[in-house]
Amino acid sequence: MNIKEYLKNSQPIVYQILKNSFTEKKTSHAYIINGNKGTPLTEIAILIAQSLVCQNKDEDNLACENCLICKKIQNQTYADFKMLNGEDLKTDVILSLQEDFNKSAMENENVQIYIINLIEKAPIPSLNKLLKFIEEPTSNIVAIFTSNSVDSILPTIISRCQVISLKQFMINDLVNALKENNIPLEDAYLISKISNNIENNLQLAQSDNYQLVKNVLIESLNYLEVKDNYFIVYMQTKGLNSLNNNNLLDLYLDMLESCILEAIIAKEDNDYQPKFLKEHILEIKENYKHLEKMITDITNAKVALLSNANKNLVFDKLLINLIDR
Repeated sequence: MNIKEYLKNSQPIVYQILKNSFTEKKTSHAYIINGNKGTPLTEIAILIAQSLVCQNKDEDNLACENCLICKKIQNQTYADFKMLNGEDLKTDVILSLQEDFNKSAMENENVQIYIINLIEKAPIPSLNKLLKFIEEPTSNIVAIFTSNSVDSILPTIISRCQVISLKQFMINDLVNALKENNIPLEDAYLISKISNNIENNLQLAQSDNYQLVKNVLIESLNYLEVKDNYFIVYMQTKGLNSLNNNNLLDLYLDMLESCILEAIIAKEDNDYQPKFLKEHILEIKENYKHLEKMITDITNAKVALLSNANKNLVFDKLLINLIDR
């Protein structure tokens, strides 16, 4: 995917913001790139990093993406560039970053840049350390953060950053794009409920992970929809064994949340027909009184997982709460 073409065609406002910023030489010392799951946040962050140091910029004053410097940023071999993940952001990592960037820049461009992907996943103590680092920025250090939920970031960090938010696509646009690529309608609707990026949605629909998680979802719904306590046993003994990494856990929770949201819509409008897993969702609509609380339970589980809580304990609590609703 060519990220500039994506921005021009799908995110023209973001493209114009970046173009103007670099043309007028009014770049920020800290950015937050915010967008739904599935949007190419890291790729946009890398483009900004490249544009800060590229010496062969295109006519739009953004990085050429092809020169040696741009390639070094892309490959993470540029000496004054660091790429970190929020969930791995321990206090000692922040201290090491500060120590490295307190030294003089090594590259000729004299700009030091770090990206933290999904900063909302970082532990609070690490964010407090990071806050001290960005409160008094030096002129040649630039921070770029990505986020799926800007509201989950500490307000004190947000206030020190330029926030760039990607627009959301309409559900019908996402569904139609998948249908055009021969994705079954039910899968098109389910995937479009959980991700807002056309290219990533297509990749997900064609992946083994999607089918694996969907199978776990359907099997778990067989028990959940009739309030069978074996729902808990199944998830503890089989479901979680299949969902053996955080990406699969996140995808399962997103799918489950989408099912409950469909049940809420169906409960409020008796004429509404769920767009996916219809029989399961209608059973949930009939058998559960407190669907909104189920959404809260799932949201709380997501937040707990973001803060690196023990996944087995998080799911135990979630499963018990769901069956009691």
